[in-house]
Amino acid sequence: DLTVRAMGAEITTTMGLNSWAALAGQPERAHIAGDIAMLEPEVNAVIRALRRHNLEIVALHHHMLGEMPRIIFLHYYGRGPVEGLVAGFRAALSELGRHKGHGRS
Repeated sequence: DLTVRAMGAEITTTMGLNSWAALAGQPERAHIAGDIAMLEPEVNAVIRALRRHNLEIVALHHHMLGEMPRIIFLHYYGRGPVEGLVAGFRAALSELGRHKGHGRS
């Protein structure tokens, strides 16, 4: 779990602190797009996991100002068999939480 605060308020999933994936198409010709929220020290490992599964990095940025710890959002996209696309998303998510401290409990 991650506790993020900005201007004295806790930032929650309903306020946009979340990761998601959307799938469309057929099992052998699917598309995936989504957003992954992470800590700065997790960025490179998440990018490597996505690229290993041929998912493209579309954008890397932050949504908030002054939040602690700093949260980075990565937008991604991919095409191909659905099993490979989902495996790439799972691999990226598995990189989250490996850095204890920095706001992670």
